[in-house]
Amino acid sequence: MFLVLGGCHTTLKPAKENVKLSVQLGLNKGGITENTDMEVVALSTNTPATGVDAFSGATNTGFNAGLHANYPLGKNEIETGIDFMLNKQTFTYNDEAGGFAGRRKLNVSQIMVPLTYNFNLLKDALPSAEIQVKLGVAGQVNFVDATHDGHLPAYDVDRWSNGFTFGVSAYPFRFKNNHKLGIYLDGYRGTQIYEDYYNLPEYEVPGSSYMKFGLRYQFNQNSREK
Repeated sequence: MFLVLGGCHTTLKPAKENVKLSVQLGLNKGGITENTDMEVVALSTNTPATGVDAFSGATNTGFNAGLHANYPLGKNEIETGIDFMLNKQTFTYNDEAGGFAGRRKLNVSQIMVPLTYNFNLLKDALPSAEIQVKLGVAGQVNFVDATHDGHLPAYDVDRWSNGFTFGVSAYPFRFKNNHKLGIYLDGYRGTQIYEDYYNLPEYEVPGSSYMKFGLRYQFNQNSREK
C-alpha cells in the first residue's frame, strides 16, 4: 500500500491540502465465485450422471472496511488505498456419480489494494457532493480457512488474485468542520481463488467477485493542518 501511495504522490505531485483521506465501512456479498454449470463437469470428466445439484454454493453477507486516499489529476482523481473484506461461504456436495457428499465451510478473508481513475460528475451543479464513477484494477491477498464434513474432493487455494473493479461514490452530507459523510458501491470480477473437482481452471465461471456498499467518512485536510 505504501509503495502504491508513494508512487501516486511522486507521479501526480498534488498539493497536500488537495489529498482526500477517507475511511469506509459496509457490507458485501461475494468472494469465491464457484462453477454452477454441472454440464461442463459431466463432459470433462466423462460422467454423464452428474446431476444439476451435484455441487452448489451459498455465500453469507459479510463486512468490509477500508482506508482510501484520493489524488487530484486534472478535473478527475486517482484513488487507491487498502480494504479488508470478510465473508463465509458453504459448498454442498451431493454427487453420487462422483462419489462426493458433504459440506465444506469456508471463512474467506481478503486484503485488497484498488487503483482506480475517478470521473467527477455534476461538478458544476453539485460540487460539494463529489459524485464519482470509478474504473480500475484491484489486487487481492486471500486467506481461506476451511472445515469439512463428509467425503469431499481435494481442493487448492490461490493466495493471490486480481481483476477489474468499478464503482460509484458520493458525499451528500457535509458537517460544520467540512468533513463529509457519503456512500459507496463497488463491484469486482477477478481471477480464480478456489479450485477443486467441480471448479477447474478451464471452466468459464470459477473466479472471484463481489459487490460491496456502505458509508464513507472523508476528512477535511485543511481542518487537520490548522
